[in-house]
Amino acid sequence: MLANAFGIVLARNPEQRETNENFSRYVLQLQDDMELAEGTLKRISNSFDHLIKKAEKQQPYHLLKLLEESTSSEGVERFYKIHHVQPLVVEEPLICWSLSLVTLTSIAISLTNIQTNLVDRLVRGLNEGIVYVRHVEESLHTTDDHVSIQKAAKSLWVEVEVYHNWLGNKLRKHAPQVNTAGQILQWLSDTAKSMVTEVEITNMGGQNDNSKHRIICSNSMYRLTETILLYYHADIDQVSQEGLFAKLSSLIAEILAACLTNLPQVIAMKCHSSEIEKREASVYEGAQLLGETTQIINTLQDRELPI
Repeated sequence: MLANAFGIVLARNPEQRETNENFSRYVLQLQDDMELAEGTLKRISNSFDHLIKKAEKQQPYHLLKLLEESTSSEGVERFYKIHHVQPLVVEEPLICWSLSLVTLTSIAISLTNIQTNLVDRLVRGLNEGIVYVRHVEESLHTTDDHVSIQKAAKSLWVEVEVYHNWLGNKLRKHAPQVNTAGQILQWLSDTAKSMVTEVEITNMGGQNDNSKHRIICSNSMYRLTETILLYYHADIDQVSQEGLFAKLSSLIAEILAACLTNLPQVIAMKCHSSEIEKREASVYEGAQLLGETTQIINTLQDRELPI
């Protein structure tokens, strides 16, 4: 069993292995006076080499293409600086990567003038990216409140990705008079606000998991649409659907990039799992994750983006 395979995982070049001081420090000993033979350590190292090389053939193509639209952190920083719209519920909501990404993608899908192939490309990119976003969130944001929001985002994404619906509302079918970018944003904001009011009236005796899920998602939609409306302010009537879609795609890419800069930390944490019974599976998961995200990590390694 491996206590910390990260050193073995990273020291993959044969020359690096020869000069590596001592792989045995990465191995969980059954007894203090027992040492694994050099051959055993070599087999462990080769096993991880094989796993990583196999995973490297599974690079997330559509995610990488989406990340090409992210060139800096300026959009994320600017976005969160103006993200001060008051929530619809009393509790101040926590920032959640996945929920923000799913909500912004829902807004992008709702823009009816956008070609289907462009929408599909965005959805495919986020669908690959959301897998790694969840790894980051599950490792770094583990409070009960965070987990509750992450579950809501996960459930919502299935509806958005598969059916292009948001909480039962078809995103690409609005009332006839709703056809400009500003009108669509306002329609989404009003729909979210009505959803919260409806849930609160229906569940006056207490909230169940489904009603909490709907309030979390509605609150995110309301705050994000109102933030975008606030950002454009008086110029919203001059914003085309195509222009808004481009801005949203870029922002989604930048938020993904900011989140995924945490991958090396997450991989290291998986290789440092403290629970013995889960340690081997966690280390193998870390190696698999390292292989799959090699290009992402290399692309983002020079970025200084907000956690």
